[in-house]
Amino acid sequence: MEKKSVPVGEDESFQNIESRLPPLKGQKASVVDYLRELELVETRLLDFYSGSDDRYNRHVWDMQRARHMEFQLLADQLLKIIGGGLGVRYDPSKPAITGIGLGQFSTSSGLSSLHSSFLTYFIQKARSLGYLVVGLNEYYTSKKCPACGSFVGQVDIRRFYCSNCQVYHHRDVLAAENMANIIQEYLARQERPDYLHPVAEDGSLPWKARQSSSSSCATTTSNASSSTIGVQGRLKRASNTSSPEPQKSFKSLKSSQLAKASKATKS
Repeated sequence: MEKKSVPVGEDESFQNIESRLPPLKGQKASVVDYLRELELVETRLLDFYSGSDDRYNRHVWDMQRARHMEFQLLADQLLKIIGGGLGVRYDPSKPAITGIGLGQFSTSSGLSSLHSSFLTYFIQKARSLGYLVVGLNEYYTSKKCPACGSFVGQVDIRRFYCSNCQVYHHRDVLAAENMANIIQEYLARQERPDYLHPVAEDGSLPWKARQSSSSSCATTTSNASSSTIGVQGRLKRASNTSSPEPQKSFKSLKSSQLAKASKATKS
C-alpha cells in the first residue's frame, strides 16, 4: 500500500516512478534509456527500499511470515482430508496415497507462481511425517471424462460438459478424479489408464509402447545378468573341482624329473 500512496511533499507514488522506467525486455527495450531514467529517481527509490527505518525489510519479513502461515494452514487442511494433519504422523491403519500434479505454472510476468512453492513445501512436510506422496503426469486429466473416457467440452472457465454421460464437471474435480484413476490403475496393473494416453495417428499408444519396450529391455538385461552370474558360478565350481589333479600331476612329474637327473649325475 505504501508504494501506491503519494508521500508528503512528493508529486507521485513510488509505484508510478517504477512504472515509468523504460522496459528492459521487448522490442523497445533499452538498457541505456533505463539507466538514464533510473539515475533521476535512484535516490528516492533507495530511500524507500533501504532507508534508515528499514521499512522494506520489515515488510518482506512480514510477507514471508504470512506466506509460511498460509502454507501451514493449506497443508494441514489437505492432510485432514485423509485423516491426518501437520504434527500427526501417518497411520498405517488408514492407508492413503496423495497424488500431486507435475504441471508447471507461471505468472504473467514470467515468474514462478506460488503453486510450485507450495507443492515443494507440502511434499517435504507430508513425507517427513510418513505420508505417501506421488507425482502424476496431468496429461488429459482436464480434457477427458473420468467415467467414460470421452473428451469433454468447456462451458466456461471452470465448468466442463460430457455429452456422452450428459454430466457437468467442475474443472478441478474432473482433474482430481482422473488423477485418482491413474493411481488406482498403477496399483492394479502398474500402468496408466488407456484413455489418458496420447493417441498416435495410427491409433496406437506411443507412451504404452515405450513403457513396454523399456520393461522388456529391463527384463532382458536382468536375465542376461542372471545368466552371466550363473555361468561364472559354474566356471568357478568347475575350476575348484579340477584344480587339484593338475597340481598333483605337476608335482609327480617334477619329482620324476629330479630322480632321473640325480641318477644321471651319479652315473
